[in-house]
Amino acid sequence: MSETAVVKSPVLEHAWIFDGPGGVRIEKAERPSTQLADDPFSYSGEGEGGLMPPPYDLDGLSKMLDSNALHARAVKQKAADILGRGITLRAKELADNEKPIAEEEDRFGAFIDSVEDDDRGEGSFKERLEWAAQDFESVGWAVVEVSRNNQGEIDGLWHVPAHTVRAHKDGRRFAQMKGGKLVWFKRYGIDGDTDRERGGWSNNPISDADVRGNELIVIRNYTPRSSLYGLPDHIPALAALAGWRAQAEFNVRFFDNNAIPAYAVVIEGATLTPELEERIRSYFVMLKGKPHQTLIIPVPGAEGDDAAARPVVRFERLSADIKDASFRMYKQDNALEICIAHGTPPYRVGWPIMGSLGGSTAEEMTQIYNDAVVQPRQETWEQRLNRTLLGKNGLAITTWSLKAAELDVRNEMRDIEKAKGLYLLGVTNPNDHARFFGYDQREDPGGSRYIDVPLAPGPAGYGSPAMDEAVAKQWGGEVAGLTELRKRIEGALGAQARPQLVAGGRGE
Repeated sequence: MSETAVVKSPVLEHAWIFDGPGGVRIEKAERPSTQLADDPFSYSGEGEGGLMPPPYDLDGLSKMLDSNALHARAVKQKAADILGRGITLRAKELADNEKPIAEEEDRFGAFIDSVEDDDRGEGSFKERLEWAAQDFESVGWAVVEVSRNNQGEIDGLWHVPAHTVRAHKDGRRFAQMKGGKLVWFKRYGIDGDTDRERGGWSNNPISDADVRGNELIVIRNYTPRSSLYGLPDHIPALAALAGWRAQAEFNVRFFDNNAIPAYAVVIEGATLTPELEERIRSYFVMLKGKPHQTLIIPVPGAEGDDAAARPVVRFERLSADIKDASFRMYKQDNALEICIAHGTPPYRVGWPIMGSLGGSTAEEMTQIYNDAVVQPRQETWEQRLNRTLLGKNGLAITTWSLKAAELDVRNEMRDIEKAKGLYLLGVTNPNDHARFFGYDQREDPGGSRYIDVPLAPGPAGYGSPAMDEAVAKQWGGEVAGLTELRKRIEGALGAQARPQLVAGGRGE
């Protein structure tokens, strides 16, 4: 089926392709549509309007942040550790005769200024990426909107709440529903454009910025269950999250009842009148608000002296005693499972745990967390942003790259010690390290000069360089002969002349 419509007069530049429950249709862009828009989030079969449902309810996943303090803290902490410390432009490692292009650095700076100087008044460039990282950790994918000017240059970047976005089955389009309004986007960097209001697709570019939809950079937390969406790390811990919430609700109900457990009133040997039954029921209802009220139950006496016929009133507790220790262990088990699912050390989210001998494992856990979670996620974000924002479809920057700040200062100190060792070994020069750490390179010749590594010293007292194995084999015989000759001369001169020979120096 042709994706463009051509007539003799006038010649159309593009056509819209609509894919919905009624099938595929092509409509001329100049003719306004008279049909009502399909509800993109009312899924039926493969997705009404071409939008596909996610594996889990994204709204429900986003609401979990409001119901569990540990989960919310883990999400925010991971996002802060990955991108919250800042992401900066650093020079790439180039050949000795190449230098990073200063104009590219200025171009990136101008882009950042245009991002942060927008009418919506949102946060900084770093904050918008950190918000997207929080979505990645909480709902399984991150969505960043990018706009272009009339020259096709990117000039804006915003965070899009990921739980409000759905993916189209063609993999090219996305729709956002917010406040009852629908807007369409296309995947970043691909050919073609989409109608931002109706979702139609055109293979030819659209020059009208008021009609053309913006682009989305989408980063997914991979799951084999979907090729369009991702899943957050905490999905395997949903039972632990539910258990945490159930325990909290139980405790709230218990203390809301003034810590009074459930009781049954048992009356034996007498008939309970409706009036007395209602009085007992009303008392227990009222007891919740006034826990120190006294209940008086009139009990008729027994006839004669028969004690067996005497009415008996007793109160029986229906629930077992609350085991505080068991509840604490259950809560701790749930908390550990949530932390394990997130890959976050407990102390990192404000929960200090002591080792089996009373020591702290914070440093070891931080290293594992940094190596297994933070650095891989940082590399994912860096590679995606470098390919999109700095790539050929973005700012076309070739001598610089984006680098996220490392989690721990101690890691930087280890890098510095490693760099120092490499320099002292003559492996690297000062400009190599300046590029790596993001500092300005030296303009003088010393910036690209390697250190001269001195040879190892020889035997003590001789000051000669150490001989390698080949030299030692070649001169070993001569050295042994000279040593033997010296001993014979000293023996011939006698013991009294020996100090004078030594004092005169080895050259005499």
